[in-house]
Amino acid sequence: MLQQLLTYFKANPEFSIVTTIVCTAIIWLYKEFKVLIERDNQNKLTRIQKRMDSYIKVEAAIASILAQPANVGVLQNLYDKFGECSSYFSEDIRALIREYYTRQDVANLVTIMSFMKIEIRKLDSQRNKIESQDVSGDDFDSILRLYRPLKPILLIFLLFFVTIGFLLLALLENSVWNRLFLGTSFVTTSLSVMFLFAVVVVWKNGELYIRGKLESSLKLSLIFSPLLILLDWRLSVLSLIIQIVAGILIARSMKTRLIVM
Repeated sequence: MLQQLLTYFKANPEFSIVTTIVCTAIIWLYKEFKVLIERDNQNKLTRIQKRMDSYIKVEAAIASILAQPANVGVLQNLYDKFGECSSYFSEDIRALIREYYTRQDVANLVTIMSFMKIEIRKLDSQRNKIESQDVSGDDFDSILRLYRPLKPILLIFLLFFVTIGFLLLALLENSVWNRLFLGTSFVTTSLSVMFLFAVVVVWKNGELYIRGKLESSLKLSLIFSPLLILLDWRLSVLSLIIQIVAGILIARSMKTRLIVM
């Protein structure tokens, strides 16, 4: 078998060169993605720890207020902790803090502590999950660690071959309009897959939040609008327009939310 492969490579030097280039690219990409994944996990752990530290500081400040409601120094310390740690809070917690600023209702502080307990539990679960991936001695987990850098490489090659396939199909088409519809089909499908991939990643990280029916509908339209192509591929233009409009509205919504915060 080995001798046959060597004979084939000798008879086809072009194939040998291409194979060498591909193998070298895979090895290089594997090393790069392995480093990136390890660095990303370390950054995630750092961010998680900072958020947990912030929540714990604010919890302690709230507990001091509940124990000494008339102490001005304790109240000032709470305000300082709110300001210092606000960038790590969720939208719901920020809304409760703003309401406390307005009404000075102690019940708001109790609710904030309840939200923080949930957030700390969630962050602790995320931290344990990341740490278990890196330090687990289980054979199956070890195999998964080796496979993890291969996933983005497989995705890159998949996208490459799909792109080549669409280009070849476009070259075979004689009609300019058919080429246009084929191109828009490729673009709208790619956008849908990329956004779906992003949603899955955010969901796995425990950071996926549902913010109103309108925003949820816009996100769903980004993912599922390419299904119109199944009815008629000329509808790919309409699908792409829907995605562009939905993307603009989501971006405006996020910008408004940041300004309000």
